[in-house]
Amino acid sequence: MPRPRARERVQNTSIAKGERFSSRTLCGLNPLGVLSLSLSVVCFAWKSCSSRLHITTRMHSFHVVTLALVAPTHAFKGGFSWTRQWYPLAFSKVTDRSVPHRLELLGEPLVLWYDGVNEAWCAMIDACPHRLAPLSEGRIDEKGAIECPYHGWAFESDGRCTRVPQGVDPLDPKLLSKCGGTSYVVAERQGLVWVWGEPLNFSEADPKQLPDEAQIPICEALEDDRFVWIDVSRDMPYSADMLLENVLDSSHVPFTHHQTISKRENAKPLPLVLTETLSADGFSGENRVDGDAGVLKVQGSAPPTRRTERTTVFRAPTYMHHKIRSGGLAGTDAENDFDAGFETWTVAYATPTGPGRCRLFARFPFRFPPPKPRTGLLGKLPSINLPAEVFRRVPTWAQHMGQLKVLDDDNIFLPLQERRVADVGGWKRGYVTPTSADLFVNTYRRWFDAAGPPPHASHAVDYFRGAALDKASLLDRYAQHTKHCTACSGALTNAQRISKACTALLLALGTCTPWAIVGSSHAVLGAASALSTARTVPTALAATCGLIGTLVSRPIGAVTLSALALFAIRQFAQSVAEKLTTGLGEYPPPRNRPEGEGAATELRTVEQGRAR
Repeated sequence: MPRPRARERVQNTSIAKGERFSSRTLCGLNPLGVLSLSLSVVCFAWKSCSSRLHITTRMHSFHVVTLALVAPTHAFKGGFSWTRQWYPLAFSKVTDRSVPHRLELLGEPLVLWYDGVNEAWCAMIDACPHRLAPLSEGRIDEKGAIECPYHGWAFESDGRCTRVPQGVDPLDPKLLSKCGGTSYVVAERQGLVWVWGEPLNFSEADPKQLPDEAQIPICEALEDDRFVWIDVSRDMPYSADMLLENVLDSSHVPFTHHQTISKRENAKPLPLVLTETLSADGFSGENRVDGDAGVLKVQGSAPPTRRTERTTVFRAPTYMHHKIRSGGLAGTDAENDFDAGFETWTVAYATPTGPGRCRLFARFPFRFPPPKPRTGLLGKLPSINLPAEVFRRVPTWAQHMGQLKVLDDDNIFLPLQERRVADVGGWKRGYVTPTSADLFVNTYRRWFDAAGPPPHASHAVDYFRGAALDKASLLDRYAQHTKHCTACSGALTNAQRISKACTALLLALGTCTPWAIVGSSHAVLGAASALSTARTVPTALAATCGLIGTLVSRPIGAVTLSALALFAIRQFAQSVAEKLTTGLGEYPPPRNRPEGEGAATELRTVEQGRAR
């Protein structure tokens, strides 16, 4: 594996806990590691190298536990602006357009609403300039303006006040010019509603200075109509930087998501390298072995049957993706034909909504291999990519329900991890990251250190820092997702209605049971008597069929079958309602169970699945 340049990686050297100093241990370190180790043991000369190196040592009973040498981090030339960026606020498809929504960006409360007259999303600071009442508690009027719930002042998308009911002339231009609110530039791209991070006074803005929508970090896969995808959003009880650190780390998947989307047996070394030097714009990298960017070969493993390419991109400050695509069979002419294989992306946007919290927008595009050519009469029929067509027809709420379970795997501990990182003084003091699998995490942390923390509003509060992070709040799917998703809130409402209807019908059937028993008793007893007097196997089989037929055709059979069907439907509806409300019913996750308990029969990687 080519060794990344020192400036492109975070260098780490760790010595196992309890291992004493020896010449063999020292020979295993690079020259910088030997130098820093000597400094830390002999004189702890922190100040002499603090301007260039960050060195952390931990010792216990004269044994070295860990020594980490971290590449220095400097602010980006020209600085980095968190506010002069585009941020996603909502998925337009599953956001209710009939009501305003209170959202947050960098600790500032915003109101988002849809102007049906002009067919555009709009955003303002969620405070009426009259007496600062939240506009999100108001309504969208007939002209598409947001109306304050307190005194009825109305505002257009650019923040201009269009009505002051308390004025002698509610539409007096001179009066209205004094009553404008603070608005934001909003755009819709690839099904996401985006907002520019700085408020803008449209009446005074130079059109040349308006933010460029071309800067929105779109996902290339969604521009290709061969892809199908899942979208899901969720409010996370931890910071955007912790979220991006987590999703950039592929090595956690086999363990954190054991038996949900992966399994422990899939874990292997990740020889990650950077393909784009870290800058204010982000970085790129790939999974590379023996200098080959495509074929995955881990020492001791079987030769791959298909060529697979894995790449990762981080685009500051919100976007990242992992892309995995497979080509044709290794050693064939189609080996490098990635269009003929399977391709999957994991895309994440992390919007910093406030201190200690963020909103995740996850997208999972898939491109299934094209159908194989058909001959004869079948060749004249339209070619259909069956897996893609089936995928498109899965209800949105069902897709979300599965993704919420996966996100619960991380949600249960990442908020606690974030607290611990802050308590020990940051990642440089607390993390031990000795393998190449940590390269993207370390590189992202270097970017974050150079960019500086998000400039949250001075009045913003970290609600979760002082709260007890119990399992119920960490796995609260309703508050974190369902209430702002029309697909899932609609499914929840329908599930609750179905459950209540089934309960009512079961009670009604219960009142009919005595009548059904009386009305069916004579025929059922006759069929049972015939069965009891049967002397041969054929006679017994015929009598059994007769008894079943009698039960089904008589009132008691109809009542029984109806009750069983209603009970099954109610159980399913209650299960859907629970899974859209909380993850407690599926806790603990499969990774916490003893081996063999509730184990999946088989879970395959992309490469394993394509090899069959």
